[in-house]
Amino acid sequence: MSKTALLTGAAGKVGSYAIGALSRRGMEVVATDVRSDGIPNDIRFEACDLTDASAVTRLVARVKPDVVVHCAAIVAPVSYAEPELAEAVNLGGTQNLIFATKRHAPSAFFAFVSSYAAFGPCSPENPVRRSTDPCSPDDNYGLQKLTAESWLRHSGLRQCSLRLGAVMDLRNLMPEHPSYRPFIFMVSLDQPEHGVDVRDAARAIASAAAQQHDGHLFLIGGDQSWKVTARQLRGEVFGAIGMNMPPEKAFRPSPELSTKDGWFYECWMDEKPSEQLLGFQRVSRSEHMDELRSRSRVRKVALSPLRPLVSRAFTAASPYLGKNAIEPGPTLWDDIARVYDLPPEVARSRSSQPPPPSPFVG
Repeated sequence: MSKTALLTGAAGKVGSYAIGALSRRGMEVVATDVRSDGIPNDIRFEACDLTDASAVTRLVARVKPDVVVHCAAIVAPVSYAEPELAEAVNLGGTQNLIFATKRHAPSAFFAFVSSYAAFGPCSPENPVRRSTDPCSPDDNYGLQKLTAESWLRHSGLRQCSLRLGAVMDLRNLMPEHPSYRPFIFMVSLDQPEHGVDVRDAARAIASAAAQQHDGHLFLIGGDQSWKVTARQLRGEVFGAIGMNMPPEKAFRPSPELSTKDGWFYECWMDEKPSEQLLGFQRVSRSEHMDELRSRSRVRKVALSPLRPLVSRAFTAASPYLGKNAIEPGPTLWDDIARVYDLPPEVARSRSSQPPPPSPFVG
């Protein structure tokens, strides 16, 4: 008899691919999200707002899943532009789902999709992170992911967490939320980045849900070819879609190597132990870029006469250029506060500290 998998965030970038990956593992998927965009008609869909504790309880009671796969999240940089929403979903929604699972599906296996944001800032001087390394996130998203991991470990449920790297989706290069445009320029070009094709990320999630390694922390990134700098990865993406790479001055200057201030959380993970268990790596960086070039061929021809104009319009989103340009602050958070018009303490007051105690203890 097939197992029932309750998948949250099923309409999102990763969740939409996880539907197929879980189904191919022989699971009966029940997809949930606040909207049903892109979810296949033959997949059972249950609309649910995870911030509504009663709705989550009713959902889990109806489905009685064998596996819970929690992909739903407000990711960076949206979490910086909308910190209250991020906390409501990333902490409140996760807590609601854990409580409901404990009550109505206590034998279910809970696979939590986390992020390498949990590690905290990473400079090129020491770019590699392992699953046993200490974590010191300095942004709200990283702390929320680390907190949820901690809560889940203390929940009494059988569980695992998967920290995903920079997920690359051929269908969704530039999300619609306006926070993305300026943020592209706020990550220094020397930042280490560990990419992973979204299809490989979905394979890893489905494999973890099927194998059910209780208490395990997986690091999910692409193979060695995906461990590059932001300069190289972004340059290849721009080239593949027929656009010019914005000038260096459009990006936040690289900080000193010896300090973590000003660096982002992206790093190069030691993903090999996770690959050995889950067997998810199929798409190399060159294969991903070749496919992106192929998909973009018609668009590149149409875009060719307009390339200078499009490139200038894209570069104009940089917060470091133009009449309203800002001077790079001593930390990345100084820039985030100004660009998203937030008091600096709004996000940082909930980061740079140990995770809150688990509500599932005692």
